[in-house]
Formats: sequence, structure tokens, C-alpha cells
Amino acid sequence: MENAFQIRMHSLLQEEYPAFIEALQKDSVKGFYTNPLKSDCIAYLDSKYIHHHPYIHHGYTFDYQDYPLGKHPYFACGTYYIQEPSAMVVGDLLDVKEDDYILDMCGAPGGKTCQVASKLSLEGLMITNDITSNRATILSSNVERFGLENTIVTNCDPVHFSSIFPGYFDKIILDAPCSGEGMFRKLDQAITTWSVQKVIDCAIIQRNLIDHAYSMLKEDGILIYSTCTYSLEENEQQVQYCIDELGMEPIRIPLQNGMQPGINQPTSIRLYPHCNHGEGHFVAMLQKKQSTKDCKVKRMQTNCNKEQIQLVTKFYHDYLNIPVPSHLYNSNNHIYAFQNHFPDLKGVRVLRNGLYLGECKKGRFEPSLSLAHTLHKKEVKQYYQFSANSKEVQDYLLGLTLEGSNNKGYGIIFVDDFALSFYKESNNQIKNLYPKGLRIKK
Repeated sequence: MENAFQIRMHSLLQEEYPAFIEALQKDSVKGFYTNPLKSDCIAYLDSKYIHHHPYIHHGYTFDYQDYPLGKHPYFACGTYYIQEPSAMVVGDLLDVKEDDYILDMCGAPGGKTCQVASKLSLEGLMITNDITSNRATILSSNVERFGLENTIVTNCDPVHFSSIFPGYFDKIILDAPCSGEGMFRKLDQAITTWSVQKVIDCAIIQRNLIDHAYSMLKEDGILIYSTCTYSLEENEQQVQYCIDELGMEPIRIPLQNGMQPGINQPTSIRLYPHCNHGEGHFVAMLQKKQSTKDCKVKRMQTNCNKEQIQLVTKFYHDYLNIPVPSHLYNSNNHIYAFQNHFPDLKGVRVLRNGLYLGECKKGRFEPSLSLAHTLHKKEVKQYYQFSANSKEVQDYLLGLTLEGSNNKGYGIIFVDDFALSFYKESNNQIKNLYPKGLRIKK
């Protein structure tokens, strides 16, 4: 660990510094929050390995060495999101209205996006973005697993949005790129890549992102700013800039067990591993007070041809008990269901435009994993249900074919009450449609 870091932290923490250093020698903490869009899975999990988060209603920590929830079938069903316990504070603090328009500027891997978007109705909108292609792909897969229908996933420099969305968003999440000091216990790479120069470089990037976030907020819109670092340059000094130069009004975050107020800035919070059951984090909320003009953004339009609409309609009629979505979008025969208020993002790399339904192929429609993750038993005409610890579920996750009961066509594999994937049955064989890239390897 860099001596310069130790000197800086000793200056910040003073008499608490020894306890902080001692905490860094302990194991990191793993957490998860449950998906409110799906039936609560907590009753199905082994209670001796999970512990309720001290102040997040749907948040938990778990003993990952004895109970690896990332390998549990419920994880594949999207019933919970595994996230570091301090990081889930950000999404929990945001007071989300069902019809809010929200931007997550640096959204990967998706913990804050899924936590917040799952509180929105279909009248709301989440645009979540990451500048790095592979990270944006991971973000998109987590949005898929969580069954989000109100979310657009993009891959671009987030500053590009300010020319498209001036004064557009009710809330913006800026989990800013940072020097990562709060992750020293969790990630060795955070230690090896740290330097004072990195702190300075990150502060410059953060300031630029803040300026663009401010321009995209409506009047009275809220910016929630967070980092996983401790430096004043990346935290309180950025908040002070928002107050002094942008005229934003800080919103006081009530202190909960394990939180400490920001340094000389009591409206924001700091989370330290020696005080809080999690890693290091900083969070602040600020409100824009400047008036803005109404933002005029062109909306998406349905562009499916007659055949594509017919194929989707036939699939819904044959296999589902829900209406065909009103607004369908075609991207190279890949069909998405979008909401009528979705913006047209022409010129932006879009990975996911609402709910990906599936692909039209030579006179047939093949449903997607995304669609499966939104469905409940009453909404499908055919399904098989197996328990989480059954051989059938393990075999299906491996990509194996299961024995059927002489039905035909598409249905859903349910793990207890939770949708896992579509299958296609014929000749008493359940053909495995779980994506090959997600299958478990022996």
C-alpha cells in the first residue's frame, strides 16, 4: 500500500486510522438485494447464511464462502442482484417516483441501474450507459436477467447525451470513475493502480461529468453523486463545486448506523469499512434550482413490417396469456417492445431498447431469455416446474435436454416460482434454449 495513501488517510481519520487499517486486513463483505419485480426468494434461501442489511429493507449480506449465491439457480432467474453492501446504499437513498425519467451515466455492471429501474413503472424511463464496450455488455445482461422493460442500455461517452437531453431527466445517477480507494480490501488491482496523480486525473473527469449531468437535469432535478473512494478532491470538493459554481442545493442524507457525515459537509455521507459492514463509499445528493426550457426529444416509432408483427402475434397467441406489446421495434429481425415515451437515440450505440422479445427467422419467431425473465406462471400456457436443488434444473443449466410429457412447442422452465428460460418441446424431448454463454461448465 502506497505510503502517500497512508499519510492522506491518517490525516483524514486521525485517531480512527488504526481501526481503519485493521479493517482492511479482514475479508471483504458480499451482499445482495432482492428483485421487487419477482416473488420474494428469501423464504427459499437458507437463513443461516444470510443476514439482513442494517438499514436497507430488501438488502442482505451473505456468507459467500459457505453459500455461493452467485452459483445458485435463483441468481440465474434474476431474483436478486449481488452487490457490495455499501454500494447498494446509493439506489436505496434515491426517492424514485414511478414515472421518473432517470439516467445512470456510468451504469456498469448494473447494480444501481437494476435497483432503481425496478422501482419505476412502465411510464418511467431508465437510460443506463457505460463508455466501455465490454462493461456495457455486462450491464445489458444484468438488465436482461432482472426483467426490466422500462430500460434502454447504451454504450457511448456519457457527455454525448447532454446535446440530446438538455433539461430532460428528473434524476441522474453519477457513480463516477474514481481512484478506488474504498475497494482496497476487495480488489488488489485498486491498490496497485493507485497514485496521487490518479486521484487528480479522476477529479478532472468527475468535474466534466458533473457539468454535463447538471445540464441534463430538469429544474428541481436531483443528482446523486457517489464514488468508492475517500479523497477530498473526488468527494467533498466536487460537491462544493456543485454548490458554489452550479448553484445546486445539497440534500441532507439522514445518518444511519455505520454512516459518517462528509468532512466539513454534513449533508453528504462517508462509509468506512471499520464503521460500516461493507467497503468504502461516498454519497451526496444535490438539487438543481435553475429553471430550464422544456426538452423536445423525438420519440421512437414502430418500424416492424407486417410479417414480423404477424409472427410475434402468433407466438403470443399460441404460448402466452398476455397481450402483444403495442409498440414493436425491429433491429435486424431482432424485435423489441418499447414504451411510447422512449426517445429516438439515432446516432447512439444502443444495446437494448426496452424489452428484447426475440428474433424473427424464416417464418417463425424464437423467444428470448429477456422475455422469459419477465413472465409469471399465469402468463404462460405451458411450463415445467422443478425445485432449485433438482437434477432437472442442474441438467438444464448445463445445457442438457430433458424428458418431456408429450407436449409441443414453447414453454418456460420454472425454478420453484421463478422463470429461468424458454424451452421447446417435441417428440417427448425438452429442447434446451438456455443461452450457451450462460451455461454451467462441468
